[in-house]
Amino acid sequence: MRLSLRTKTIIGIASTTAVLLLVLVITVFQLLNELVDNSVKESADTTASLFVSTTKNAFLSYDLSSLDADVTEILTNPNISYVRVKDKEGRIYVENGNTAAISRPFIEDSSVSAAKDGIYDTRAPIMVNDSLYGFVEIGLNIASVTESVSRVRSWTLALALLELILIGLCSYIIGSYLMSQLVRLHEGARHLGRAVKSNNYQNIFMRVRGKDELSDLAEAFNHLVEKLKEEHEQRQRAQDELTTLNAVLEEKVQSRTALLHKKNFQLENANKDLKETQVQLLQAEKMASVGQLAAGVAHEINNPVGFVSSNISTLSDYIATYQVIFSQIERILKETDNPKRDIAISDLGNMLENQDMDFINEDITDLLNDSRDGLQRVAEIVKGLKLFSRVDSDEMQLHNLNDCVRTTLAMVNNQLKYVCTVDKELGNIPDIPMNVGKISQVITNLLINAGQAIESTGKQGQVTITTRKVDNTVELRVEDTGCGIPPSHLDKLFNPFFTTKPEGQGTGLGLSISFGIAQEHGGMLCATSEEGKGSCFILSLPIEGKAS
Repeated sequence: MRLSLRTKTIIGIASTTAVLLLVLVITVFQLLNELVDNSVKESADTTASLFVSTTKNAFLSYDLSSLDADVTEILTNPNISYVRVKDKEGRIYVENGNTAAISRPFIEDSSVSAAKDGIYDTRAPIMVNDSLYGFVEIGLNIASVTESVSRVRSWTLALALLELILIGLCSYIIGSYLMSQLVRLHEGARHLGRAVKSNNYQNIFMRVRGKDELSDLAEAFNHLVEKLKEEHEQRQRAQDELTTLNAVLEEKVQSRTALLHKKNFQLENANKDLKETQVQLLQAEKMASVGQLAAGVAHEINNPVGFVSSNISTLSDYIATYQVIFSQIERILKETDNPKRDIAISDLGNMLENQDMDFINEDITDLLNDSRDGLQRVAEIVKGLKLFSRVDSDEMQLHNLNDCVRTTLAMVNNQLKYVCTVDKELGNIPDIPMNVGKISQVITNLLINAGQAIESTGKQGQVTITTRKVDNTVELRVEDTGCGIPPSHLDKLFNPFFTTKPEGQGTGLGLSISFGIAQEHGGMLCATSEEGKGSCFILSLPIEGKAS
């Protein structure tokens, strides 16, 4: 059910007032009860103490007539309902007063509210030197007190109810006033809404009455209407100007569109030329790397081919020996004449004594193993060359970076082995999507640069190759103990055609192309260096490949 603001105002004010009045009434009743309880208790204690002082001697001397006279005298006080004197064993010496009050069991009252029968029961001990001899029990008539308290409570409740009615009436008047003002504002807002839709702001004005927040709100509303009128007029003028500008703009757009088409065509041709140039630069760098590798690769292939050829020559001699032995054995097997067979067997024995067959048998195995290792080295170099030859391909495949390092080292080994030692720390890394040829070219450039940096120092150095998994990337670090890079050159290191090598020893494209290859893979190539101590190049490639 939806409540009006007036109803909410009346209910809110009345509820708040009712709660406050309830708290006030309860507080007054509590204070009144405490005041009455304290007054009655103090009066009862004082009366009992005075009566004990009066009757103590008569009680101790067992003077019943004096006790009876004292009781009769105190009962002349209309506020005392009964008096009883008894010893500590409970034997009654004297009692007098209201018969109904005397006949009921004595229960000492702690508060006025506990005295339900209108009589406040109290007692006082009869003591001599801390020795208890008896009690005085007195009942005070508190009917007048309770009646007075009841009248006070009734008047308090009546006044609270009257105040609640007056506050409700005032809240009704305030709510009605607020609603009349708010209804006018609501009607004005509705008219304003229709005016915004129809763009007609005439005859929208609220009459301001009084000087309060609602009148300020009415003035603000009128000010808002004036602002809206001004903005509508400005917007209308702007729309007229915009219509004129649109007509002019359409003509300009048509001419600019034709020009843009022409520029786009030129840009497409430029992009095509740029891609062809990039391919040519990549091929040029590849050929430069091939030129640097050619002599070393030839040497690396000639060495195993040479000793494999020598092993084949030795194996040929051993095979000739075995052929002679097999022909002699065949002769023995075919000979049917025993004397001739014995002669043939004797000739075979002499032949075997002249040949060191144990050495030949052992050496054959070594020659075959050496030849197999040499051919495996040749196969690794050929495999590396095959991968390197695919650098201009865009094919991506899952491959392990450690395998790229091993095959590249097989190709550049002749470039490094005379100037440095290579320390490999290849970690357990996952396969990642890569263009194997391009990544192999990056590794080749880094290793050749490291070897040349060490060679320029004239000392034997060290190259450390490390691979590891770092978060969601695979990282390759190539560290050398070469000449290092000056700080002024670090920020230009990956710029095209920038080189610190003598003329004829570098194109200045190796690191630039390597940087581009790393970016093509969604990775990064960076470098740190300390001049005179060495450099460290770090290639980071994402495990999941380049984000699309």
